[in-house]
Amino acid sequence: MNDQVRVAGRPERIFVSVDESTGRSTISFSPPEAGSPFRRDGDADGAHAMRDAKAIVAKYPGATIHGPHFHAAPTGRVRQRRRPAG
Repeated sequence: MNDQVRVAGRPERIFVSVDESTGRSTISFSPPEAGSPFRRDGDADGAHAMRDAKAIVAKYPGATIHGPHFHAAPTGRVRQRRRPAG
């Protein structure tokens, strides 16, 4: 399995997000043509993703890093729908 982020072109922005419920980090790019999103398991604090993002900025000066943004995935609970009055 490839453990390195691959960039296909010059990114303008690099987004780092961390799913706290799974411990998985994701790096994505703007414009999207710069590269496919890259996910890393076992990165609950986003440290690996931030190191990867900083390495990309070193290679492509001028790109900006946004994040890390922390969120939790939906738990899969079914929403209760209100019944119409009547």
